[in-house]
Amino acid sequence: PSGYGTIQVTVTGTDRVLYESDGDTLGVLPTGRDTATWFRGYRYAGGFEYVLSGGSLTVINVLDLEDYVKGVVPYEMSSDWPLAALEAQAICARTYACRDSKHLSTYGFDVCSGSDCQVYHGLGSGTSYATDRTDQAVDETAGEYAWYDGQVIEAFYSSSHGGASESVYNVWGTSLEQYPYLCGVEDPYEADMASKNSYSSWTVSYTSSELAQRLENYGYDASSGIESLTLTYSDLGNVIQVRVNYRDGGSDTIRPSSMRSVFGISSIRFTVNGQAASSGSGTTSSSGGGLTANGSTSLDSQGTYTVISGSGSLSQAGLDGLYAISGSGSITPAEDAASGGGSGTDTPTGTQVTVSGSSYSFQGSGNGHQLGLSQYGAWAMAERGFTYDEIIEFYYPGTYVR
Repeated sequence: PSGYGTIQVTVTGTDRVLYESDGDTLGVLPTGRDTATWFRGYRYAGGFEYVLSGGSLTVINVLDLEDYVKGVVPYEMSSDWPLAALEAQAICARTYACRDSKHLSTYGFDVCSGSDCQVYHGLGSGTSYATDRTDQAVDETAGEYAWYDGQVIEAFYSSSHGGASESVYNVWGTSLEQYPYLCGVEDPYEADMASKNSYSSWTVSYTSSELAQRLENYGYDASSGIESLTLTYSDLGNVIQVRVNYRDGGSDTIRPSSMRSVFGISSIRFTVNGQAASSGSGTTSSSGGGLTANGSTSLDSQGTYTVISGSGSLSQAGLDGLYAISGSGSITPAEDAASGGGSGTDTPTGTQVTVSGSSYSFQGSGNGHQLGLSQYGAWAMAERGFTYDEIIEFYYPGTYVR
């Protein structure tokens, strides 16, 4: 074609033109029974849209939701896992696809086909494909979703948590009032699969200079060298902040949203040089936007709040309708005060451990962002006899399947 505004269809490997249009969109829908279209080594059911934008071509598979879920389950979870685990995965995949899309307004499609959303390869290739068991898991849960308080949930999931998932507030800074079911849970089941999960234990080590160079590569000024790392652990045992202290007195703060990429690790459940939060060397911090009562008692900023009676006793209450009065007399909504007023300067409350030395060894477990369902945990729960709805309701507290 002569310009970016033309779509041309040819016979593969020839210059024979079958179709040409000056439009910016082409739709193709195969006819017949059980037809499929090949694209980049995989076969797909349904139709395709080809959309031109600025010289790029976006290829969109348009198909029935249940067919889509059948193209997700075998690529997110092995087909030989227990049926209840596959059914839980089907619920997650279907539910995730039906929430608000971050891609729709920009690109015109609901979900991408990679791990940024969830892996989708349609009917598969010659060596990997959907099976009767994965299709069965989808068929037996057809039309079922995970709900919370009458709304379809944001069904985030990852490979494994290493012992506990985490609060979405600590991972992404998102309010638990928005995602109350992503509050983090201790996981006693996932350990059953330790021998089968290659991420049940991992180690990543750097010399001090290697770690400084890695930080430099990510845009941090570590040129003076690293003095120490200060790790903040949540009550669930995950690292929710790392402060890198430099020899020139400066520091940088690394949060969970970038922690795995910056340090080259698989999860936020780890220790450094073997110094765990339970070792007795830690301190509790609530600096920044967090609040305290009576000069010492930390107030919970993650979905609940503490009120003080006239006698000085403390009790928990919801954030809604409450206001906080600071020492200077300023009045703000309780939710804003608890989160640092949206300034981005609040420091997570937790147990702190400071580590220093000529080398830094990150030892941990788990693989993923630490939110929602653990796929290996679902496998373990299924092996113990839990049903798919029990698995969903465990990893997303307060939810139900219907």
